[in-house]
Amino acid sequence: MKTIAIIGFNLFAPGGTSRANMNMMHAFKKAGYAITFFNYRSFTRRDLHTFQQAHPSLAAITYKQFEALRKDNHFDYIFITRETFFPIAKYLRGIVPNANIIGEVNTALPLVDLEELREFVPYFSYIRLATESTQQKFDQYCGFNRTYVQTVSLYHLKLQEQEPFFTSHHDQDGFVNFLVRSRFEASKDIPYSLRLMDYLVHYLGRQEFRFYITGYGPSNRLLHNLVEYYHLEDNVFINEEEPTNYIYLSTSNLESFGYSIAESIDAGHTVAMYGGDDGVVQENFADFTDCVWLTKNVETDAAVLAELADRPHERADYQHDLEALKRIDHDYVKTFAAHVAEPVPADAFPPADVPAMTFLDLRQTLELKVINDGLEKYRHVYYRLKQAPVIGWVVRQKWIKNTAQKFLRQYTREHDDEIELTGNVTDQKLFVESFHGSNFSGDPKYLAIAYKKTHPDAEIFVSSRNSLVDMEARSYGFIPLRTGSRNYVYRFTQCKYVVINGNSLDKAGKLPDQVFIQTWHGFPMKKMVNDLEDEKQRKIESEAFAPRMQKWDYLTSSSAYNVELLRSAFALDANDHLTILDNGTPKNEYLLTHGADEAERERLFRKYFNRPYDANKHFVLFCPTWRKGKRKEVSKVDLVQVVGELPANYEIIVKLHPNEGSLRKQYSDLDPRIHCFYNELVDIQELYILSDILISDYSSAIFDFALLNKKIIVLQEDEDQYAQTIGWYFDIKKECKLEGHAYTSTELADEILNDDGDRTYDHLIKERLLTNESMGSSQEIWRTVIEQSSQVERPVNDDQPD
Repeated sequence: MKTIAIIGFNLFAPGGTSRANMNMMHAFKKAGYAITFFNYRSFTRRDLHTFQQAHPSLAAITYKQFEALRKDNHFDYIFITRETFFPIAKYLRGIVPNANIIGEVNTALPLVDLEELREFVPYFSYIRLATESTQQKFDQYCGFNRTYVQTVSLYHLKLQEQEPFFTSHHDQDGFVNFLVRSRFEASKDIPYSLRLMDYLVHYLGRQEFRFYITGYGPSNRLLHNLVEYYHLEDNVFINEEEPTNYIYLSTSNLESFGYSIAESIDAGHTVAMYGGDDGVVQENFADFTDCVWLTKNVETDAAVLAELADRPHERADYQHDLEALKRIDHDYVKTFAAHVAEPVPADAFPPADVPAMTFLDLRQTLELKVINDGLEKYRHVYYRLKQAPVIGWVVRQKWIKNTAQKFLRQYTREHDDEIELTGNVTDQKLFVESFHGSNFSGDPKYLAIAYKKTHPDAEIFVSSRNSLVDMEARSYGFIPLRTGSRNYVYRFTQCKYVVINGNSLDKAGKLPDQVFIQTWHGFPMKKMVNDLEDEKQRKIESEAFAPRMQKWDYLTSSSAYNVELLRSAFALDANDHLTILDNGTPKNEYLLTHGADEAERERLFRKYFNRPYDANKHFVLFCPTWRKGKRKEVSKVDLVQVVGELPANYEIIVKLHPNEGSLRKQYSDLDPRIHCFYNELVDIQELYILSDILISDYSSAIFDFALLNKKIIVLQEDEDQYAQTIGWYFDIKKECKLEGHAYTSTELADEILNDDGDRTYDHLIKERLLTNESMGSSQEIWRTVIEQSSQVERPVNDDQPD
């Protein structure tokens, strides 16, 4: 009897890889193989008992803890079913040189870090990939030709007609139900499905449409927030009872196969699906007919879904697709055996005359790749203690283990400053810190976009505080990292260039070869740090700011006056290695490029409103600045009254300061013509392009907006108090001919409509304050930084604040 070992992460948790592993076990068991499953995550007898009750046909299989692999490692075939587990192949090759080790790529290839796999790929006998396109990319990147293409086993599908079969997509109550079963993570792109539902329900008026989301994962809160954001509470249901009559909806960006799609087809349901950013879903299901294909264009896809909902559901299409599924799953084990029939000669593997790594080395490597939560060194102690006769029983007790983990996680968070700052710094990795991770916009965003154009293979990492910022960063193909996490610090120390518009985290430090580009986040009108009127606050901020400023290597500027103010506020003269760049600011290069670009305005309209473009709309952008404290409203002006006194095609966009984002719901619910977006999803430069008029008080928004030659209204309701506590660098009335007023609601509405065409203030702002703004600033900044940083050895700042 032939034997196989399967090494997986956690068979006892739901997921596509768990299903693939169970199907593989079923297929090999049916073919007469003896199977041992090694589970990386520790499991209890209760876990195993529950699993075997749920899957009685798999009860006869041997299940072992991962540690047992040290002694039990002689099998005809050993399957490694997770890409982050590929280092196991190196370990096994060292102790079992002739082992037949099979690697399974079960993750969509663009999500696999092939660079980190290249070291371990040569130790495999063969590696399975799901499609020909992924095989070609994998072979080309890894330089490995012992790969084969085979779809995962579909053993769990019935592959025969099931009842009931619904001939209409409308259920008995008249609803059209859409369903997705998915892990809640970014690659699944369920937020796009919610945009589709918003368009269908609120714009096309398809109130009968319902969308059921079943699953779990890190994006759970994001999905609930978006349901509320789009006002879909009556149409979208998360983890509630599923309907029996539904259309399966898959808008996932990436899949290695698409189990949930195949399961729905098998059960007789039409599928609406996106072909994948890499085309793999299209490759897998190209021959299927009971489906429609989506394009990730809301208007187009909504029309496709609306048409699909109203047409009959044909049984002939279902029968056709069942046959297609049978062809995919035909004789899984026999197909596998044919692919790996040719023995791999011993000299095809790297030398393994001594163990390639110890088991503890292996554990440490896997912990860093799989979990990386700071508890790796404590787990090594735990694994050793588990082997002890008496104490092993004690530490395995669930309550003791959970208590210890809770304490150690808290301890690790409090001592994250002890992380060793080591990394292989490369210019193929760029780090972006925009507004401390609360938003992805401003100069860091536009510098990152420019860098990607000249370094298309570079990885761009973006500091992100939540899943909304994650969404925005990923929309540009960048990689979000949770601000302050261990992975944040790990990736930070790999990046040669760090672009920030505030200050970087102290615990991230700075390595010798790193270059910090500071862009700050606006032309200052209100005083900052060393110039604050409040003496006590000035002392606190200046002492904290000084050592952080020493990290800066470059500072971008919009004018000589801008530099003068920043030099005073930040005491720049104390940094003797700082280079001032006078090329202008990338965020305003965007405004100069697209100020009169109707196509860009149309794109932004669709982005923010999820509706077809309406050129007759006029938007008034209201940007109140923060007052260093909590307040229930950002202005005494009644915005509902204001918008009510404006023509019907006028609408107001309230852009809150990030520190007052908690007021978003209050302002978004005021009136259908008043909009307040999540700050995390907003790029204020884009709102400038979209808007016709700006209302602000003490915000630097005034100066950037002036580049567009549009009307500016200065609303100042607490001028005297603000002057005493914060203070201004200059009198905006004298410098720019802009005068602030405390308007009533009626007066503000009149001022919005009263446009005499005088834009003297716009001209003066450009002439006196923003003299350096120009086209091409981003590329010029990068050209200067790259040329100079390749010649100069930068100092390291070790003087971190407590």
